Amino acid sequence: MLKKNWLIVVWLLLAVWMMGCGAKSKGIATETLDSAVTQTPKKPTIDFPLRNHHSNHKDFVVFDTMIHRFMNYWSVRGLSLGVVKDGKLLYVKAYGEADAEAHEKAEPYHLFRTASVSKLVTATAIMKLIEAKKLTLEQQVFGKEGILNDTAYLNYKSPNLTKIKVVHLLTHTGGWRNVYRTDPMFAPLQVAKHMGVKSPPGFETTLKFMLTQEVAFEPGTFYDYSNFGYCVLGKIIEKVSGMPYEQYVQKILKPLGIHRMHLAKNRLKDRAFTEVKYYEHDTAEKKLSCYDTGDSVSRTYDATHIEALGPAGGWLATPTDLLRLVVAIDGFDTKPDFLTPESIKEMTTPRDSSAHRVLGWKTCNAQRWWRTGSLAGTGIVVKRRQDGISYVVITNTSTWRGPGFSYEIEGVMRRGLKTVKQWPIKDLFLVKKDPIAQ
Repeated sequence: MLKKNWLIVVWLLLAVWMMGCGAKSKGIATETLDSAVTQTPKKPTIDFPLRNHHSNHKDFVVFDTMIHRFMNYWSVRGLSLGVVKDGKLLYVKAYGEADAEAHEKAEPYHLFRTASVSKLVTATAIMKLIEAKKLTLEQQVFGKEGILNDTAYLNYKSPNLTKIKVVHLLTHTGGWRNVYRTDPMFAPLQVAKHMGVKSPPGFETTLKFMLTQEVAFEPGTFYDYSNFGYCVLGKIIEKVSGMPYEQYVQKILKPLGIHRMHLAKNRLKDRAFTEVKYYEHDTAEKKLSCYDTGDSVSRTYDATHIEALGPAGGWLATPTDLLRLVVAIDGFDTKPDFLTPESIKEMTTPRDSSAHRVLGWKTCNAQRWWRTGSLAGTGIVVKRRQDGISYVVITNTSTWRGPGFSYEIEGVMRRGLKTVKQWPIKDLFLVKKDPIAQ
């Protein structure tokens, strides 16, 4: 009897071994299960514990209803926002879907592309270097006496190039003209073809391309919004700090409690952990892939070269991340700023009668400082009001209004916040652990 049982065990083991061999012979990877396990999405890290349930307040019922109606009207798939009052994060909530196809509900921990709000991040990094005495606003950028004086950058066409200063890049007055000539940061196919490289080109290639172009205006005399100029600031940060741009910015943000911000990728398959999926409006036109495949694709992925935009439009963040930064540069005395009062004044004081010639922000006046951003699949507003209220709103959907959608966001927030009669008292910046998520 024992011998019979022993033989059964042997035959079973032999059968299992043969099945394993059969799987291998058919090309079935034996590590598939392990891979599936390691790739299973994890819960958001403990350093970002906030969830929608933290902001279920009866005094925001009308506000929430207005946001839902706004999203329905503009066909916005997902929206995330945060509101600060007197230095405290009092409301943070995400609405709709982070990924409609996966039926994944949006939560405050989801990362969004921040588009041109990235310029505020870059300008802040520049000011930190200035405070460290490693840089000045009046410093020359190009030429033998400039910051970017590497041999590769000394072969340039326009004599105006050597007149460009750091402050000109920050205020969009470098002298390049974008209205009649396509923004080079959104022309990867053309730049790659001109330079004889594979598309999409890295920023180093785009910079060398721009050295062959005319600087049409005397630097400092003409305002023309320049994504390229802010990408040059990223190169300056790298040269002066001795660190990669992304790494330096993450280093200065870490003391503020910002740990998850990083640069975005072009392709859907490369999106970050907890990053939302992006959508365009139904009538949006497709564009040729920046990978030179000849395919017409959605501008949300593959068509837009987000990776080269980095310092000008490439950061990923949550509203809470951005509000931690805003509170640190808002000039209010409710919480310590991590820039000096002089630096904050420098950033927010217009260079002339135009409220646009400020550093990093879009416009600054006595009532508000604000920064907006727009990309295919992204709309964002950052606003600091004089009454102590600041907010960030980000969507994962772009509308037919394009950059003008920022004004629609600002409008619904202005009306919605007026309905709040009683504010919460708990500072959500201080929430360290979510018992539901553990």
